[in-house]
Amino acid sequence: MQLTVEFLGLARNLAQTSECTVQLEGQATWRDVLRYLALHFPRLVGPVIVPETFDLVPSYMLNLNGRRVIKDLDMPAQDGQQLLLMFVEAGG
Repeated sequence: MQLTVEFLGLARNLAQTSECTVQLEGQATWRDVLRYLALHFPRLVGPVIVPETFDLVPSYMLNLNGRRVIKDLDMPAQDGQQLLLMFVEAGG
C-alpha cells in the first residue's frame, strides 16, 4: 500500500519536507500510518504524534483527500489515498 502525506504548518517544519510517500505492507490502519511517520520523522513525536499510542495530539488532524477528517485511527487505509497532516484551526 502506498499513500501520500502532505505536511502543513509546524508539521512541515518538524518533518523538514512538504510531503512524503508512505509504503506499508498488507492491510494498514491510519494509526499504522502515524507509526510510520513517527519512525521516519521522529521530530513529529511529542509536538504532533503521541508517543507509544500513535494518536495525534488534540490540536492536529489527518484530512483525507482534502474532503474529510479521519476520526477513527483504527480504520483501514486504502492504497493511493492522499492525506494532509495539519493543525486544527479555531476561528470565529
